[in-house]
Amino acid sequence: MISRLRVFQTGAITAVLIFWGSPAAYSAGHDFINEAKLVYRLVACGGDDLPSGFETAAVNNHCREISRDFEKYRIAFINKAGPFFAGIVPAGLPRAIVVPFGGGDLLPALIVYPNAAEYTTISLEGAGDLRRILKADKALLVQALKIYRSSVGFMLLSNDNSNRSVRAMEQGLIPNQLAFALTALAVRGYEPVSLKYITIGQDGSIHYLSKEEIDSLENVRGRRLKQSWVDSDFSVAFRSMELAFRKKGAGTFAPVTIHRHIAFNLDNRHFAGSELLRHLEGKGRVAVMVKGASYLLWMDNFKAIRDYLLRDGVYIVSDSTGILPRHAFRAGFEQITYGRFSGAFLDEGGGADAVSLRNLWQTQPYRALEFRFGYSDIHGANHLLITRPRKGADFHH
Repeated sequence: MISRLRVFQTGAITAVLIFWGSPAAYSAGHDFINEAKLVYRLVACGGDDLPSGFETAAVNNHCREISRDFEKYRIAFINKAGPFFAGIVPAGLPRAIVVPFGGGDLLPALIVYPNAAEYTTISLEGAGDLRRILKADKALLVQALKIYRSSVGFMLLSNDNSNRSVRAMEQGLIPNQLAFALTALAVRGYEPVSLKYITIGQDGSIHYLSKEEIDSLENVRGRRLKQSWVDSDFSVAFRSMELAFRKKGAGTFAPVTIHRHIAFNLDNRHFAGSELLRHLEGKGRVAVMVKGASYLLWMDNFKAIRDYLLRDGVYIVSDSTGILPRHAFRAGFEQITYGRFSGAFLDEGGGADAVSLRNLWQTQPYRALEFRFGYSDIHGANHLLITRPRKGADFHH
């Protein structure tokens, strides 16, 4: 049995429906699939007709507007990035994908690694309480959907997330990371088949929350996971989730894919020796995606998560906020550059580290990149970095 309250306040984990835990353990958790399907329709504009009792006109107006951003995203990113990654990402990679600092990043992960069995995104934001948007009156619903359109629109048009947007969604009616995930499903033609909220024990094992456990934590709010972040205004029970999905209309026996969003602080103090690290290590080798990560992986304070990625990651797709050349080389990796990089997008990415990346780009032939992936460089140029095992290196896995 896990120490639930401690886990809730320091971070919580999801698990894979098929690959971890017994069927009995999974069936014990409360499934919010009916509510998830409604939020999928209301917020992400997927699914079928709205049931009676909902503000059909307000939702239809929201969907008309957000569909324009969906189409722009398809043209600017999916139509270009899909064939690009299909041409460079090798076959036979692990089917478990880890996305650190990945709030809202299920959608690009589905495009970079479309054949994965499970996607784990990790960030400071919680999954969110999906019940509240379902109880909103018309005025509050219209306002909440407008706020979400602004947030998801920025993500779709820039292929990046604003910290201000995702942080603001820790409070309010829209279930933060769940809404982004359901939008990813709608854009890519998937539908949800299960939604459970979960925690992780000190040994890395998964616990699915029962309705009784969720009810008992109704008035326990989630404290911020980083001092500069924000407290959530929903129950801590809704911090981390497991969302199962499959191709829309594929039928009951079609393969199911798992997305887990884990709310956790990845700095050394929280991640090193943590239950999250033990959980991730249990996956064995993984493929990795990093984008828009504020250059945190460059920093000594995030050495533990960087060491994990270089130990268990076998292929890393990133922008400049991924692995630095010196860290990659020591761990037995080589790096392949695309696009152009002249300097870091944010002040946090300055100094000798930015120079080493610029030198890396300058020493390699130019390889075109026709879409933005995460941050642009200091001059607005698209860039992308592949970090992969170096042939002949003493590569310890």
